[in-house]
Formats: sequence, structure tokens, C-alpha cells
Amino acid sequence: MNYERIKRHPTQFVSVTGLTIEQFEVLIESFELEWEMYITHFTFEGKPRCRRSRKIICPSLPTTDHKLFFLLIYLKNNPLQEQLAASFSMTQPKANMLIHRLSDILRKTLKRLGELPYRNEYQLEHLLKSCQHVLLDGTERPIERPQDTERQKTHYSGKKKTHEVKNNVLTLPDRRIVWVSKTYHGSVHDKKICDLQPLLFPKGITLWQDTGFQGYNPEGVTVNMPKKKPKGKVLTQEQKQTNRAISSTRVIVEHAIGGAKRCRIIKDRFRCHKLGFDDLVMELACGLHNLRITLTQKTITA
Repeated sequence: MNYERIKRHPTQFVSVTGLTIEQFEVLIESFELEWEMYITHFTFEGKPRCRRSRKIICPSLPTTDHKLFFLLIYLKNNPLQEQLAASFSMTQPKANMLIHRLSDILRKTLKRLGELPYRNEYQLEHLLKSCQHVLLDGTERPIERPQDTERQKTHYSGKKKTHEVKNNVLTLPDRRIVWVSKTYHGSVHDKKICDLQPLLFPKGITLWQDTGFQGYNPEGVTVNMPKKKPKGKVLTQEQKQTNRAISSTRVIVEHAIGGAKRCRIIKDRFRCHKLGFDDLVMELACGLHNLRITLTQKTITA
């Protein structure tokens, strides 16, 4: 993996990082600032710095560009850490340490740029005051089968017939993801997540959701949801047409989730067992998706 060589091939650069060269250059400006702030107060290993910071050169990743390139490849392609380490001429423990260290830096970078989805319902309510429509959906992510019997039961999804973790996401009509729930076990229902993490919506807003949220009716909100087929009966033609109209609008949230899942680390089987990292990568994937949306809109406007 030679950063300088791959950068000369735009199509190849997008395929390995998920970002165009122009999007990467926008991200690297803020990423470099966050990295300099971090390395001023902490050592490369994450310990509090006791001496004045000096320029630290990592032979495998000599510049900040290389560090961000390394992390984006991991998020985009979800390789084995041994494979990633071999690609950058380093050991697996060092690759593991860099992944977790740089992931925190990337999160701060996306927060600085204002691209991270909200995790706080009060901030979300303030944002939605200027919106008329929002779309809600849940997404499941496969994980390795837990060894513990109890964890097997809690993570097993009867819907997908595999072991998974789950998040709910809220998007705007422009496919921007504005809220992501905490990460829950695969056995937790979509509607149950909304009960555990109640959202605050401004009155008069229209919420589009699927039948997985049946019974979720926030006060003062107009809910548009497909009609579920009654057991032993069929839907009328009018109901079918209404369902198709709702689905054609709701597909926006599916596209938004698909955009976030360009980072295959939240699409393929998740192998990392570090506590809380499954939640962090979901947040990063949504933030990178929002960054692409923002920069694409700016390009169209210009």
C-alpha cells in the first residue's frame, strides 16, 4: 500500500478509501490539527506526555496523510489486522494500536467539521425545528458468534438468523444522517430501541417509518407508515398504492444507510472485541457519509 502511488490513480484511491482525493484533502486539514493537538499532550502510545513534544516519525506512516490513509483503508475494506499490518510493513499489535488511536482522532475531526450524527435528543430537537420531514429506520450488523451462551442468546437476531448488533438511524430528505442510537444487541426490536432512547420531535413534523416501529407514535408528530397486511386477509388496491407511495419516500433512509455501509466494517462481519468499538465505527461511518453528502452538495451548488 503505497500512498503516493495510489494517490496518482483517482479511481483506485476511491476504491480503497471510500473518498475522492478532493474529499480526502478537505478531511486531512482538520485531521492534521486534531493530530497535532493530541500529540502535544500525549505520547504515541496514548500516555500523558511528560516532556515537550517533538516530531515523531513512524517509518511505516511518516506523515499525517499516511496515517489517515491507513485508517480509511481499514474502515472501508475491513481487512484482517494481520493483512493490514503486512500491507504497511508493521506488526499486528502496532496496527491494532494505530487503528484505535487514529479512530479517536478521526472522530474528533468529524465532530470539528460538524459531520457527526447527534447522540443527544435535545440537540436533535433543536436541529429538527427547521425540518418538515424525517425518516427513521433500523439497521443490523453481523458479528462473530459469541462463545458465551448468554451472549449468543442476546445477540441472536431472529430476523436475520445470525448474531448481530443493531442501531436506529434518523435521516433528512437529503440523505444526511442526523441521529444514531446506541448500539444494542441483535435481539432488541427496533421499536424497543426507540422506547429505550426516546426522541424529542418538534410539533408538526412528519415522521416516515416502517412496520418495525408499529406502535411508535410520538406526540404531536404525523406518522407515515405502511399498512401491515392483516393475518388471513389481503390489502385493498388503495392500501397497496398508499404503501408504494410511502415506500418510495422511505427509500431515502435505505440509501443513507447504504451510503454509510460503504465502510465495509459496518457491513461485513465485525471481528473486533474491544468494548465500545462497534459503536464508534458506526459513528465514524455515518460521519464519513455525511461528509461526502456535504461536499457533493457544495460541488453541485458551485
